[in-house]
Amino acid sequence: MNKDDLEFLLTEIHALAFVNPFGKERDQVEERILAKMGWVDSPINVNPVFTKEFNQVLHWVWVGEKALLDGMAKEFASVRADRMASLTYFSLYHEIVDDLDHLIAGSEGDSVRNRKIFRRIEQGIEKRDVLVRSVSNPMWGNPAHLFSCFYQLRRAFLYLFEEIVGWSDPIRALRMRVWESVFTQDMLSYQQWMYESVGRFPTLVLGPSGSGKEVVARAIGLSRFIPYDSGTGQFASQPRDSFRPVNLSALSETLIESELFGHRKGSFTGAIRDHAGIFETAGMHGTVFLDEIGEVPESIQVKLLRLLQSGEFQAIGSGERSFYEGKIIAATHRDLGAEMRAGRIREDFFYRLCGDQVNTVALHEILASSPDEIIGSVHYICRKLFGSEGASELASRVVKALSRQVPHDYHWPGNFRELEQAVRNVIVRNEYLPVSRKEDSNAIDRVLENTEMSLAEWSATYARKAFENAGSYREAARRLKIDQRTLKKLVLS
Repeated sequence: MNKDDLEFLLTEIHALAFVNPFGKERDQVEERILAKMGWVDSPINVNPVFTKEFNQVLHWVWVGEKALLDGMAKEFASVRADRMASLTYFSLYHEIVDDLDHLIAGSEGDSVRNRKIFRRIEQGIEKRDVLVRSVSNPMWGNPAHLFSCFYQLRRAFLYLFEEIVGWSDPIRALRMRVWESVFTQDMLSYQQWMYESVGRFPTLVLGPSGSGKEVVARAIGLSRFIPYDSGTGQFASQPRDSFRPVNLSALSETLIESELFGHRKGSFTGAIRDHAGIFETAGMHGTVFLDEIGEVPESIQVKLLRLLQSGEFQAIGSGERSFYEGKIIAATHRDLGAEMRAGRIREDFFYRLCGDQVNTVALHEILASSPDEIIGSVHYICRKLFGSEGASELASRVVKALSRQVPHDYHWPGNFRELEQAVRNVIVRNEYLPVSRKEDSNAIDRVLENTEMSLAEWSATYARKAFENAGSYREAARRLKIDQRTLKKLVLS
């Protein structure tokens, strides 16, 4: 490799090493490298997976790095030190990526495996010392921190790539946004000195019901930075245990407070023993996911606001202060701006939550951008339900059935949750008949014309439907503007 090729390589890998892997900038850099190598005649769209083309990029990186290590480093040391550091970072990460995959797929508490990977990182740094010795970078002087960074980087990539399905423009934009929620737009600065503070920033996930808000929250929560201790050979916590979801709409006000903050024995009727709340048990590397935050009564908003401001909280019946140092992710399908104007959400509470915001995408928007995305989504659902072998057998059959039976402009009001039920319907009965709200309205009119139901019976039927739609007694009661106890009595009558 000649000097001009090395100059080009250093410039492009410096751009590639810390770029968002799901953005178009990543594609553009890879296109330029491949074109320079003469492996493509025209630009191509390379998704951030280990394709044949990407392996060719990696091969060229390692050839260039070897040329530098074999004696060309001095020519670039003074004016290209930062670029050589980027090259070595990129090269070392991909040198151990298979080890990271085995670590993530296996036992993350395996100190023997951890120590082997850590030693490979130490050896990789030693081998590249001539290329980075003039760089003032805290990562190169701290192999344990570099291991933590690589471990986080690979976890985040896999969670986003495998759980957020598809390659339409809306999905790519969503993945980019989620990646930034974890690493910010400046990944190098994040890994050097922002990783602890940014990891504790609250995140608010907004979007229609069924559009994957918990999937997004889980990807962010499981991708947090976790320090590695080279003395014990252990990470400070295990990612799989760190994500703690709570569906607030399913709990009464007292139960919400107890579930979140805990309670002491005797603090209320039925409190027969001390109970540690989720903020007490999640830990500093944990993530508490507050689903349906728009359902929280003001009394709980006040307590959460205090926690968001200072980390401080108190268990019910306790005079002692406790502190939570982990991350909070909240989600809702509601328009929180409208909820603030209506006085149901405190303004100060909203602004504490919304420093980092991610909006999920409705299924019909994704299909409008790329109709073939339904193929990948159905395959993902079938894989969850039946495993990889079952998905290979069933997914195409389900897609064909849906294409025959569902109008091409169908709105999918239930989003991915509705699509999953459609898959189940096709598997069981080989049919899915989407609900037409207009036809529903006409059907109700016909029933009312000939009804002999009493008012009490209609009230009970209406209450049950409201409860079914809202998903909780409290929310259904709010929508119907009646007492929650009255609603529950009607539903159960």
